[in-house]
Amino acid sequence: MAQIYSTNDTKVFAVQKWLGLNESPDGDTGLKMGEAAEMRNFRVTRENHLQVRPGYAPMVTLADGHPVRGVWSGYVAGAFHLLAACGGRLWDVRPADWTKRDLGAVEDAETSFFGFSRKVYLLTGSEYYCWDGEGQAEPVEGYVPIVATATAPSGGGTLLESVNKLSGKRRQQFSPDGEDRVFHLVEGEIDEVLAVEGTDISWTSDLKAGSLTFASAPAKGVNTVTITWRKGSGDRGKVAGMRFAEMYNGASDSRVFLYGDGTNEAVYSGLDELGQPCAEYFPDLNVMAVDSANTPITAMIRHYDRLLVFKTDSAHSCQYASITLADGSAAPAFYANPLNREIGCAAPGQARLVDNDPRTLFGRGVYQWSLTVGASRDERNAKRLSDRVEATLAGFDLERTAVFDDEEEREYYVVCGERALIHNYANNTWYYYDHFPAAAMVKVGGELYFGTPDGRVMHLSRQYRNDALEPIDAYWESGSMDFSTDWRRKYGSVLWVSIKPESQARVTVTAQSNVKSSYIRKEVASGLSSFLNTSFAHWSFGTNRNPQVARVRLKVKKFTFYKLIFSSRSISATATILAADFQVRYTGNVK
Repeated sequence: MAQIYSTNDTKVFAVQKWLGLNESPDGDTGLKMGEAAEMRNFRVTRENHLQVRPGYAPMVTLADGHPVRGVWSGYVAGAFHLLAACGGRLWDVRPADWTKRDLGAVEDAETSFFGFSRKVYLLTGSEYYCWDGEGQAEPVEGYVPIVATATAPSGGGTLLESVNKLSGKRRQQFSPDGEDRVFHLVEGEIDEVLAVEGTDISWTSDLKAGSLTFASAPAKGVNTVTITWRKGSGDRGKVAGMRFAEMYNGASDSRVFLYGDGTNEAVYSGLDELGQPCAEYFPDLNVMAVDSANTPITAMIRHYDRLLVFKTDSAHSCQYASITLADGSAAPAFYANPLNREIGCAAPGQARLVDNDPRTLFGRGVYQWSLTVGASRDERNAKRLSDRVEATLAGFDLERTAVFDDEEEREYYVVCGERALIHNYANNTWYYYDHFPAAAMVKVGGELYFGTPDGRVMHLSRQYRNDALEPIDAYWESGSMDFSTDWRRKYGSVLWVSIKPESQARVTVTAQSNVKSSYIRKEVASGLSSFLNTSFAHWSFGTNRNPQVARVRLKVKKFTFYKLIFSSRSISATATILAADFQVRYTGNVK
């Protein structure tokens, strides 16, 4: 945003708001004053000031040389934990002193976490793990369902729960009549009888017939004998092959939906015998197929009372319902209706709810889904937010891109390799970071941390003026400014830069024009006396904490277009630029 002050042929143009990066495909002559044609490692504060981005420092090394596969923070069994998967192990990290505890082996693959029922679960695409806050993480064994209840020794009874995909184990409850010794299971050709509860009478089994014969008849009762057996191993691979999870059950979050095995199917959890939600029970029929099998489900996210399901080329809205089975019992069902047949999510598992609207990555853009309660199919539901950074985003491999929403700072990160695009949705500005090796990000106690490809956990904060002792190379370049007249030549000899006083606050300013590509570089400083981040080559005894304005003599002659450039490359400096003012004198028409 600019203000113009005029005296005859001399005008002063003031940039009082910095508007972030704009990679305009039509060139940079149409950019607003305050927008950047090129910008790296600067950020825009919520108040629209230009600031050298935070640095980072290592807190702990998990497994030297091995990539961090995932990080998570939350409560397990009532206690807060910061967990990380790295080097084929699960680590419990203590932020108070940055010590780590090995919680056991997990697959060395990209890992996603979710908390449920006082436990934390892990998905790696090949195994499904759980940690309950004690001991070590283990593969989920699975809930053993009661497939039939109130069964007479001769068989029958009331069918109750479906078999669990995670296991071949099942239970059956019998009501002995006090006379029969032979108890018949609901199926034959079983593998083994695992347990008999409710009686101490000895027994023998006929695995092929699926029956047990007791030495004497158990006492009469109702559901007093429970037999547990195993037949096969279930369909465990269907669950363990999933990579991501989302919670949904209509108006509540009581079911776990797992997806991401490369198909158009998701599996969802059921309720245990007590009617409690259970993330270790995936009934055999609890499978939801969305649209064509030609394209996989890539992301899910709950929004209001529905579940949004994204595929590589489409978006769908799923809602809770129920169906009546052949035996007259009711079962939950989830129906998906199309929202958009053109736009979906290309980054697996990377749908996020940002400022109450879902966001996905698709094609060369970030899309915001502006959906109201009851919204139906409408191509206008998807709005592209990232046109200003399309050129950079086009170079991201979306299948290997991760996103993170820092709700406190209102910054939405899109990270690929060691590059990141950040959308500050408080002021709708974009900026770009490089040398930013964030493989996975997490917020703990209001502070932002990320895992790296070499096995470390980094703390991202303005208290660090470097990147693990490497300099931060920050650069900001305006568009080609014509100062309201592209048909006149101008002369600039002075500009004023307003900078916030901070320890080691300094930045270099220079310019480019259509006449020359380089001009003298001038340093602008506004430091405070402090031993933090000290560089004695730039020591300051300043104590005034009010904003300071520096007058910079920078002669740029006979130009038509003018570019302002700020830069900083240092391991100790920072800068928060509040405003910049240009004095421009018009000298004649372009010939």
